[in-house]
Amino acid sequence: MRNESTSPSRRTDTREKIIEAAASLIPELGWGDVSSRRVAERAGVNTGVIHYHVGSIGELRRIAAVGKIRTFFLDRIDEALSQEDPAVAVETMLRALAANDPRDPELLLLYESLVAASRDDQLRAEIAASLAELRQRLCDWFAARGVAHPLTVAVTLTAAIDGYLLQRSLDPSVEPGPLIDGLVALVRQQVAADGS
Repeated sequence: MRNESTSPSRRTDTREKIIEAAASLIPELGWGDVSSRRVAERAGVNTGVIHYHVGSIGELRRIAAVGKIRTFFLDRIDEALSQEDPAVAVETMLRALAANDPRDPELLLLYESLVAASRDDQLRAEIAASLAELRQRLCDWFAARGVAHPLTVAVTLTAAIDGYLLQRSLDPSVEPGPLIDGLVALVRQQVAADGS
């Protein structure tokens, strides 16, 4: 008879519960205050289980943060890239990102992670790799739709998104309209340039 507590499915469920608990605590408490004890309490497991499934608390915070950051952007990107028109896709993407409250836990996790990345080389490398993947995905998508300089547009778009999210965290009254207008105009110009 197989022991339920050690089955692969059960181990995966426990690991995911631990990662989710850490991800929910980072925006609530701040990066440095997410401890094994607090994660264990939130996940409903013993502290030792955390180290069995993940290793150190630093590793757990990295896994939780990078996973959530990646999901945060990709969920919004995937919806936008279902559009065929690049300008409509950019507008859809920016409106989806602007719809979040500046104090949304996903955004707070992003901010906490970026600050922590300034002191954690591995975290910085993992976030950078996720952002590079995002830029490349956008670049490929724009290229496939006839955008003249797809890498330029992808880099500009991702940098503008980062800047907008940061400014909005400091000043929630910053409206996305001017940014959307400017980036949509840029994309339309690049599509027209490719067609001429």
